[in-house]
Amino acid sequence: MKTLPAGLLQYLQRVPDPRGRKGRCHPLTAMLAIVVAEMLCKLEGYESVAHWIRLWPIEFWHALGGTRKPPCDNCYRELMNEVCPLELERALNAWITEGLGLNPEDEAAGIIIDGKVLRGTRSDHARTMQILTALDHHTGCVLSETVIASDTNEAKAAVEFLKTLVLEGKTVVGDTGFCLRDICETILSKHGEYLILVKDNQPTLHKEAIPAFVIPEGPVLELNRGPLCQAQSV
Repeated sequence: MKTLPAGLLQYLQRVPDPRGRKGRCHPLTAMLAIVVAEMLCKLEGYESVAHWIRLWPIEFWHALGGTRKPPCDNCYRELMNEVCPLELERALNAWITEGLGLNPEDEAAGIIIDGKVLRGTRSDHARTMQILTALDHHTGCVLSETVIASDTNEAKAAVEFLKTLVLEGKTVVGDTGFCLRDICETILSKHGEYLILVKDNQPTLHKEAIPAFVIPEGPVLELNRGPLCQAQSV
């Protein structure tokens, strides 16, 4: 059986292995490659990851660098809870842009920013883990993401996050949580534009914005049907 192209595995080697020596029963790059493949197949959950690789001949796992049977779902769960998400993101972005020669930002005219709470991170004694994500409106691809630190909030994290993105010629779309002066000024300073919701949580701004979207009452003026208008209507 032919080995897989080394591109993805080489880029995944940039990700530091968070496990101790006794916990490295399976190669880091092989396990991460299986997770990436599972995501590309639109599967969900660690049980699906473990099941997916076991459906393939054992030679496929060995071609990735594995030396024994593929790991169980708990192995993937423990690894992904420890691996640095930023390092993994950098490796995958490098693989896409350098290895595959693609750049999603070239096609992104609209960029959606949104904050989400990661499922399963809620506990009684610690704050839930939140991430801030930038999505390409056209393709739905994740352009970048960052963890929201426990000592800040979504809006404050967005200011620094936007500074890392290429916004020239792009329109940033966000909900009311991003309707702040600092965020809008950051987007404009990066030569971008923004489309952000305004609601009653900012009553003064909301009141001032309403007239711009209301059709004034009164008689409708008739158009002067000159020669150009007549020619177009023929």
